[in-house]
Amino acid sequence: MKRAFLFFGILFINLTIFAFETNSAFGIKKQDSPEGYQQYVGKEFLFRPACGSLETWDNSGFKYSKDLATVPYTIVKVKVKDVVIDNEPNREITIEAVPTYGGQKYKFKEKFKGYEEVSIRKNVWGDLSQRPLIGHMPIYFTKPYRELKESKVGTFITDDLAKDKYKIVDIHFDTQLYAGALCYKTRNQRTGEVKNVFCNMPWMAFEDAYEGRYQTALIKVEKPENSDIRYGKMETITANGVEKYSFRDSLINVVIFGDQEQFNFVLKNVSSHSLKVIWDEASFVGLDGTTSKIKHTGTKYTQPEQSQPATTILSNAKLEDFAFPAANLYYKDNGAFNYATDIKALEGSWITEPMLPQKYNGIEAGEIRLMLPIQIKDVVNEYTFVFNVYYVFDHPELLKPSDSTGSN
Repeated sequence: MKRAFLFFGILFINLTIFAFETNSAFGIKKQDSPEGYQQYVGKEFLFRPACGSLETWDNSGFKYSKDLATVPYTIVKVKVKDVVIDNEPNREITIEAVPTYGGQKYKFKEKFKGYEEVSIRKNVWGDLSQRPLIGHMPIYFTKPYRELKESKVGTFITDDLAKDKYKIVDIHFDTQLYAGALCYKTRNQRTGEVKNVFCNMPWMAFEDAYEGRYQTALIKVEKPENSDIRYGKMETITANGVEKYSFRDSLINVVIFGDQEQFNFVLKNVSSHSLKVIWDEASFVGLDGTTSKIKHTGTKYTQPEQSQPATTILSNAKLEDFAFPAANLYYKDNGAFNYATDIKALEGSWITEPMLPQKYNGIEAGEIRLMLPIQIKDVVNEYTFVFNVYYVFDHPELLKPSDSTGSN
């Protein structure tokens, strides 16, 4: 079974969504009408510290203290008021709560308020102060938290490929991982290692086992007139720990391999005539079947749509070059300015997106293709190099025994 393991920037997106889902399930949720907030009267909750970009106790009328973290409170009153802030309509929700000990409510009250829409206050000095969002107030209701804890503590997190299993020994809001997110405290049953993982992303426990990368392997070279028949001689060679692929026929001898961003190759003309590589007609086909033009050495990134002159290779001469999908090239504006002089402080840069997946989504990801049109005299031969994209695990010892894991 394929499992999508999200790393790097994608992890941040998931964590942002998770922070919202956590608050919706265990805290106050933004309502469609003022009357909807009355459902929270009588509910018991605990305070927790605010963290992250959306959570704040500032401007809420309440000052958080660690001493309150273990004191249960019950909501006794909810007031909703329509307000205008920064010339925009908004709603202000005020919560009144009293401490609850042993089922008994006390008269001492705590009060805090939040707003339905984001509102940023800016003073004359340029300082920003965020008003709290009611949907991100750092509290959690004790009943759903207790029910989740009772159902999960003592159970195990397992995985289809990883051999270890983790026992859930506790559930808590973790302020160090991300934005007070709800986490499982787990213990590896083989090593005893304790690890915190987000409740809605238990696969985090197996990140070490899934560490690795996608690689490419040349599986065939095609000609369009008979794409099912491999022609020429192919072999695999290893140099400096990198697997490269050698292909030879009566016209060319090429050593080629693909890395995360591009194809690297040395192309030798073994014919008795000069040949040309027609770059403007070369193409790349990605894992999703999308076709793109390619770029190679000498391409001016400032002119990505510019025509690329053909490269002539004399008889018995060779060309060392690389090729990558033109669609993966884009300009990133750093957007940094010196406002005192209105001069841009940092220039932007050209970025090449990877042509291989950056997240695990199965051992076999599919095929990618590089087509190089090579002209001899007036005849253009379209060489299509077909690569299998497969995943290599850095720690196969952490996987269950299998003939399929890590092989290509």
